[in-house]
This record gives sequence, structure tokens and C-alpha cells, in this order.
Amino acid sequence: MRIIFDPDIPEDIKEDLQRTIIDENIGESCKICGGDTLYVALIDNLLDVKCYECGYSFMEIELSEE
Repeated sequence: MRIIFDPDIPEDIKEDLQRTIIDENIGESCKICGGDTLYVALIDNLLDVKCYECGYSFMEIELSEE
């Protein structure tokens, strides 16, 4: 699955997001439209993982600072 990241998402978390959250929980295509591209947006401290084609939201992930 192809992933487009919001430019505001820090580089150091992109690989972890792709490997541990998106690849394991979403699969190879959107279950609504069959699209194979995701968009990960950063809104405040919330990551929204959506289908790029239809906008279906797969999950929201709250970021916290360590």
C-alpha cells in the first residue's frame, strides 16, 4: 500500500507508523473503494489515517510527547 504523509509529520516517526500501525492493521487496499493509497494527516496532536481516494478514515492516533 502506498502512503502519502502530511509534510508536518516528523521524519523520525514515519517509518514506525508505516511498519507497526498501517501495514499490520489496514492491509493491502481500502475496504470501501479498493484504493491502494493512504494519506496520513497531522491535525494538532492527532494523526488521521485515511484512504486517499475516498476519504474513509481507518484510524486516528493521538501523539504524546515523552
